[in-house]
Amino acid sequence: MKLKVTVCLGLLLCLLAPLAFTQSKETGAIVGSVRDEEGTALPGVTVTITSANLMGTRTSITNPQGEYRFPALPPGEYVVKADLQGFATVRQENVRLTTTTRLTIDFTLKQSAVEEQVTVIAQSPTVDIKSTETASVTLTNELLRNIPNLGQFTSSLVNLAPGVTPDNMGDSAYGASDGTGIGYSMDGVNVADPEAGTAWVFLDFNIIEEAKVMGHGLPAEYGNFTGVIFNIVTKSGGNEFSGHMELDYQGKKNDNPSGFWQQNNNKDYLTDFPDFTNPLYKLMDANVHLGGPIKKDKLWFYQGFQFQRFEDYVAGFTGGPRAYNQPRSFTKITAQVTPATNLMFGLEIDTYNGENRGASATASPDAVVGQKSPEVVGNFSLTHIFSPKTFFDVKAAYFWGYYYLEPKTGRDTYMHFDLDQNMTLYNSGYYYLADRTRFQTNASLTHYAEDFITGNHDFKFGVEIERSTCRSRLGYTGTGGPLGDHLYYVDYWSYNQYYGYNTGNYLAYQYEGYDFDAPYTRLEGFAQDSWQITPRININAGIRYSQNWGQAEGKGTVWKSHRIAPRIGFTFDIFGDKTTIFKAHYGQFTEGMFAAYHERLTKSWSDYISYYWDLANAEWVEYDRVKQSWQVQDGIKHPYMNQYTFGLERELFRDASFSVSYIARDWKNIIGIYDILAQYEPVSYYVEPVNRTDTLYDLVSGSAHSFIIENLNDGPYRNDQMGNAYRKYRGIEFLFSKRFSNRWQLMLSYIYSKTSGTIDNGQADDIGWGGRNSQEAGDPNFWINADGNATFDPTHMLKAAGTYMLPFDINFNVSFRAITGTSWAQRYRTSRFGQGRITYYTEKRGSRHMDMQNILDLRVEKIFTLGMKYRLGLMIDCFNVLNANTITSWGTRYDYDWLLQNDPDYTPSTQGHDLYGIVNPRQFRLGIRVIF
Repeated sequence: MKLKVTVCLGLLLCLLAPLAFTQSKETGAIVGSVRDEEGTALPGVTVTITSANLMGTRTSITNPQGEYRFPALPPGEYVVKADLQGFATVRQENVRLTTTTRLTIDFTLKQSAVEEQVTVIAQSPTVDIKSTETASVTLTNELLRNIPNLGQFTSSLVNLAPGVTPDNMGDSAYGASDGTGIGYSMDGVNVADPEAGTAWVFLDFNIIEEAKVMGHGLPAEYGNFTGVIFNIVTKSGGNEFSGHMELDYQGKKNDNPSGFWQQNNNKDYLTDFPDFTNPLYKLMDANVHLGGPIKKDKLWFYQGFQFQRFEDYVAGFTGGPRAYNQPRSFTKITAQVTPATNLMFGLEIDTYNGENRGASATASPDAVVGQKSPEVVGNFSLTHIFSPKTFFDVKAAYFWGYYYLEPKTGRDTYMHFDLDQNMTLYNSGYYYLADRTRFQTNASLTHYAEDFITGNHDFKFGVEIERSTCRSRLGYTGTGGPLGDHLYYVDYWSYNQYYGYNTGNYLAYQYEGYDFDAPYTRLEGFAQDSWQITPRININAGIRYSQNWGQAEGKGTVWKSHRIAPRIGFTFDIFGDKTTIFKAHYGQFTEGMFAAYHERLTKSWSDYISYYWDLANAEWVEYDRVKQSWQVQDGIKHPYMNQYTFGLERELFRDASFSVSYIARDWKNIIGIYDILAQYEPVSYYVEPVNRTDTLYDLVSGSAHSFIIENLNDGPYRNDQMGNAYRKYRGIEFLFSKRFSNRWQLMLSYIYSKTSGTIDNGQADDIGWGGRNSQEAGDPNFWINADGNATFDPTHMLKAAGTYMLPFDINFNVSFRAITGTSWAQRYRTSRFGQGRITYYTEKRGSRHMDMQNILDLRVEKIFTLGMKYRLGLMIDCFNVLNANTITSWGTRYDYDWLLQNDPDYTPSTQGHDLYGIVNPRQFRLGIRVIF
């Protein structure tokens, strides 16, 4: 049956290929019609477009219906001109085109006996009348260049978009898993970590032409995400030389001039936590960029260099900054081989080297790692326009990189975790070595068919092929002790009436580690149609097929999955004037392919051994030994997300639009881990601090373990002790967008939402990579009070980012967010059971939320024009203007790192919780840049 479905889909795609939107992930399109004053279509009109971002001038002749089309256009500002003998020429300026959008520009020509030209600076459309996309946003060059950004990280730009949590709350988009759910791409190809999809490539902030964040109502060409797609389009050269040189500097509190760079915001907590240091952030960023012609309208270049160093002084950590040096180089060559054929080659080379990774309020200065991470990314694309109706696009990319994490104190020192101090001591306890490569190629063919099966059609057919390698090595540190090598210890101070005081080791865990070598291959195809039934009604339909193969060293192919993901939606032009569009869409979105699914099936695993200290006999006793035996469920189903969206989009006035959208998401085929041999028995456990007896589950099957990776709800080893695995998101979003014109721009959004279920949205939670409270889904304790709010569940999310040009060339920029904090619930840690100590929720998961974060950032820039060509900008940024001290992380384990008010160690400033993190305080940054 599966073979028949695959063959039928392949035949469908092949049939559509000769027929096979007028835009791609990196381009847009301009279409329209030309009519006379009576409304009669004018065939034979010469329509031309020009732009500083376009090589040469493109021309289209209107067809018998008076229609013209310009496909595959780079983003930028365009001039469109319509010319016909006997009529006055009409020229429309300031047409702003962004990626993935298709603007409709209609002309009305007036008869004229003499040659004349009418220039129109009219309302440039902001609504794509055929697209079912809702709540998508374009972060334009004007916005990115002016909005203050504390980290200067390209990957953090996605956090500016509606529906995406800020950096200090993870990277969860519209309820999706942190990191994993976001599809990171550059110039249309994947640049995420092949292991679990988190951001990997960090670019120079100033090489971006625009960034697009979208996730709702997307056609079939978009795949491998369940949160949002985040695509960066890099800058190209031009027919005129242009450049950008910038220097940004931000000192820490005591740097000269002392007291200027930063204020404190930890004083409210120092009485209870005298050692809790203020978070700090120091930055030096120097970059230079130059672009221009090698041969006008034929060959352009763009070159950028950057050196950035940041020092992040983590709250509560006393061992100095988490500091990174980042040299980067970016080269891009763009060529027009023929008037119809364009080529692009880009090369990114960078290094991301740092120290004190892992710094936190619960880590000693020695318990951190250093990082070394070089990478190379090469991109190639070819676009050939056969006619205004048909074009072909092919992309290829290669990625190589690694990051190695080595303990600050070397591999020979043991790590100790002190339960009394809640502190990691002496060593990070691990080393980690990650090697990655990826080769990817995408190809698509697009065709516009007029009067075909009742209406006009935009057909698109495409294929994607990816081959990625992923090798990861991890091991515990320490050598020479009585238990041997590769251990970390848990220390505990206690008194026993029979054996006296115990002030030494309490538990020990030994793990030599693993060496995962898990490449994979991904093959996908899609076909889609944007069918204009009438001038006011458009239907978008498509289908995407995914086939994945994962290999493990020494075992061959161990993972095989496939999915067919249908998409269908429609748009309705309510008033027929292309300004007010109702949209509805249903789609299935397949989770990306990652090595995390199958890497555990590699042969290179060591045993994980657990010991406890026997006070009576003064010796270590082994109580558990996990031998790594893994398998994958036969016929495992690939995870995906069901999505329904409804939206209303309205063009308000020039360059401004408003939309309201309803989004419903449900995650399906969630993957987890079961221990096939594990057996659990219910135990009544008295929890003294809350004066309650709970039913917990004790592992009684001993040290025999065998693990299976399977779909949690319908796997063969599911039993009655397991809960129903699900996660859902429901939200309503209001979005106002005004692109830059008339001296101002603004992006304003508000979302009211709820993310709930039994499976959390932490990193990779829905693909079976993470657990909860050190338990996998096969442990019945995993499901206790599990049905509740997800960790990243911002009930309210308000974001604003805008610019206003004041008199005297003063540029005023603002970024504000008010976001409900992460959810949490009371937890309790038991004494030792058969599987070790159990940490579980004593109340419904996510029943409480951290306080709302209200963060205001400002930038003021004074611009000087020099020599009629050069723009000198002097900038000052102020982050967290209100100097908020909102808590971002605290202890939630009752009677351990959270105490109630009647306890003598209660801490009033944090309501009894140990304090782990607060937002960064008010900080200032200075910058200077020259743009020409």
